[in-house]
Amino acid sequence: MKMIEDFKNMVEKSLNLSEPWYVKGAEFHADEPAIHIYIGVTKRAVIACPKCGGATKRYGYEPRERVWRHGDCMFYPTFIHCRRPKVLCPSCGVQQVNAPFERQDSRFTLMFEGYAMLIMASMPIAKAARALRCDEKTLTNILNYWVEKAVDERKLCDIKSIAIDETSFRKGHDYVTVVIDAAKRAVIDVEPGKDASTVEKFSEKLTQKGGNCAEIKSVTSDMSAAFLSAVEEKFPNAKHTIDKFHVKQLVLKSLDEVRKKEQKESSEKQALFRGRKLFMIPEKRLTEEQRIALQSLSKQYPKTGRAYRIVSVLDDFYACETAEDADPVFAGLYSWMRRSRLPEMKNTAATLLKHKDRIMNYFDNRLTNAICEGINSMIQSAKRAARGFHTFKGFASKIFLVAGKLNLAVSCPF
Repeated sequence: MKMIEDFKNMVEKSLNLSEPWYVKGAEFHADEPAIHIYIGVTKRAVIACPKCGGATKRYGYEPRERVWRHGDCMFYPTFIHCRRPKVLCPSCGVQQVNAPFERQDSRFTLMFEGYAMLIMASMPIAKAARALRCDEKTLTNILNYWVEKAVDERKLCDIKSIAIDETSFRKGHDYVTVVIDAAKRAVIDVEPGKDASTVEKFSEKLTQKGGNCAEIKSVTSDMSAAFLSAVEEKFPNAKHTIDKFHVKQLVLKSLDEVRKKEQKESSEKQALFRGRKLFMIPEKRLTEEQRIALQSLSKQYPKTGRAYRIVSVLDDFYACETAEDADPVFAGLYSWMRRSRLPEMKNTAATLLKHKDRIMNYFDNRLTNAICEGINSMIQSAKRAARGFHTFKGFASKIFLVAGKLNLAVSCPF
């Protein structure tokens, strides 16, 4: 019947079958329920040695029939059955021939694994496991294999500008360091921890994959002492920029410390506590209603109001077009922070002065960690949806999958 012949052609195409492989038959087992498809190999066909490609003689079959999970058919789980042939090669000896639809040592067909990777890119592994009717560990193994293969094969010879950032792995103080190709906006390395060794390990991988540390022209990161020293040592020709978002974060943290201290000293603590989020909004983004409320709070709590105006000057600093325009603004900001009679701001001023050259580099290359912040948001979203990762390896694979722009070798089913 034509329907049966069309079903056979469909199966052969989905399994990438050609001579000497063919579909022997298929059965529906209502008690499971599941579909079972049986694959055969033409007995007289000549098969090349899988190791050297030379002429061989047939040497029977593997002892037991092997079973692989395939993509669902009509919403029923589908399984592929086959006893693969062996060959006797004059040079290589007895060799087991792999089927065209399998990855070595995997119990899933290539089409299934391609579909699984597509699903995992857009949903948590736990949900993907339910959708595909298999366990999370299995999917994590599939994810790790294809991501590691793509990462290992990717060359890094054209990397000139990088961004370095850390992101939390698990609750507590577990972090991973993410290195991003700033030009392509893609993750190119993930290392456990957030110390100097993470930068050193990346520099080694860069060299191994055809890159040159001396050709890295620009690096952006936070002002972590570990990152600063490692970047200076490993990328000697790079212009290192302290990311403006981390500079703003540092000053905002000082503002919040001033607010908390003044709140404790005030008899009306609740008013400042309820309005604390207003002090985190840039002045230019305030609505008229928010502006009036903020002015009232600033009069009632003058120290916090003074700290907020200092933050506003930092925004003016980063709004400058050139380093020449920005330099006097920085000098004025530093002077004000030192004379503010706010210990928190005075300490932060010392930190900014220490890193002034790296902060000012922003006006030469306009390089920021905005790329990192966007990617970090994707990473944390995936982590929350999956309710955390148990291993660094699984977490790193997920980061590469959602933000690495990898060329995965696995077949796409569509």
